[in-house]
Amino acid sequence: MTSPVRLPERLPSLTGLRFFAAVGVILFHAFTVPPITVFRDEKVNLILAFLASKMGFVALTFFFVLSGFVLTWSARDDDTPRMFYRRRFFRIYPNHVVTWAACLILLGGAPAWVALLNLLLVQSWVPRLEVASSVNIVTWSLSCEVFFYALFPFLLRGVQRIPRSKLWYGAMGALLTTLAMPFIAVLTMPDHPTIPVVNVSTYEFWFSYNFPIARLGEFVLGMVLARIVRERMWFRLPLWGALVILGVSYFGMLAVPIPYGVVAAEVVPSALVVLAAATTEIRGTNRFFGSRLSVWLGNISYALFMSHAIVLYWGRPFFLGDRKFSTPVALGLVALAVGLSVLLAWLLYITVERPIARRWSHPAPAPARAVPVVSSSGA
Repeated sequence: MTSPVRLPERLPSLTGLRFFAAVGVILFHAFTVPPITVFRDEKVNLILAFLASKMGFVALTFFFVLSGFVLTWSARDDDTPRMFYRRRFFRIYPNHVVTWAACLILLGGAPAWVALLNLLLVQSWVPRLEVASSVNIVTWSLSCEVFFYALFPFLLRGVQRIPRSKLWYGAMGALLTTLAMPFIAVLTMPDHPTIPVVNVSTYEFWFSYNFPIARLGEFVLGMVLARIVRERMWFRLPLWGALVILGVSYFGMLAVPIPYGVVAAEVVPSALVVLAAATTEIRGTNRFFGSRLSVWLGNISYALFMSHAIVLYWGRPFFLGDRKFSTPVALGLVALAVGLSVLLAWLLYITVERPIARRWSHPAPAPARAVPVVSSSGA
């Protein structure tokens, strides 16, 4: 008789994978945003922009699925919504405030109402891309996460009540909801004005990509997958196999037009990577993504995600102006930008994120009450 597999409380491989997803976002911005790119050779520039054009979309879908998975996996029976909200606030908001202020200063200001929406992380609810992607442009996704966090204690109760035999139906429901969003966008959103180059309505893109409600299905999918793994209903898919599927399918994603190609094309491969990484960790067969270096990089990945725009969007014009460079030099500059972003993220992590989270994420223990000493001797 074989003993049951003991499920670990932590899944280091998922932490390690976060770093590589964050680097994917950096490369997406470095190669595809015209004011940032440093390649003189237009042909090379177009090829790299095309190849990197879905990296950011894949990374964000991965992050949303991963967020639902990890929060559900680590949920405790004695937790309360208040405790959960406190931990999330002190986990995400300090880095956000610091990078928001830095971007606002480097940007030279912004309309007060836009800056306030960004500070409060509600900018993704506004159907205007210049608002959703303003100040620190990446925080539109954090606006979605805040919405997910607000619902999580209540969603968790629903996910926990799904009968074991119905879990895969629950996962399929969350998946189909996600796949339906671009079709709903095309049917319901105005088809003008359009975004140049991609030739899609700004409203269709906003609804499919930035709108928090439209992205909720990915988060819920991650939650249900966490229960599937806990119930030992997982696929025996090795992590390298899931990464191969993601890599091969990525070239198919490149051909999928927007708005269908910003989320719907990426959700299944991304979910498979999350599922495979978790199950590989449980079996103890992972080595690379769960290594000490990968986990350290994963720990600074949130700071990396939040701070890399400072290097790319303002470091580039400050140090390089609008100059373009030969392909080898340009590739070296992109590598340097990634390295500087990692360094900045590490500084943000050790000076802001980690000390504040350690100090404030949990309420201080109540002081011990003094117990009066009663003499045992007679009067």
